[in-house]
Amino acid sequence: MARLLFTIVSATTGWQLYEGEHSRSWHRDLGEARQSAKLLAATLHEHHGIPTAVLMGMGNESVLLAQHG
Repeated sequence: MARLLFTIVSATTGWQLYEGEHSRSWHRDLGEARQSAKLLAATLHEHHGIPTAVLMGMGNESVLLAQHG
């Protein structure tokens, strides 16, 4: 099964959270975005067995923040 990625990227006035290729939510604070992404990823894996990861987009690179499954 393919891993579902939650990606946090900087937006003009906050942080955008993507689920796969789709925009999921916008957060004013980076901490809120990280917490939301980690909760979504952990919950999907725990309840549905879907492998997930949380990434932080940093220009041309990404940093892995969490991985489940």
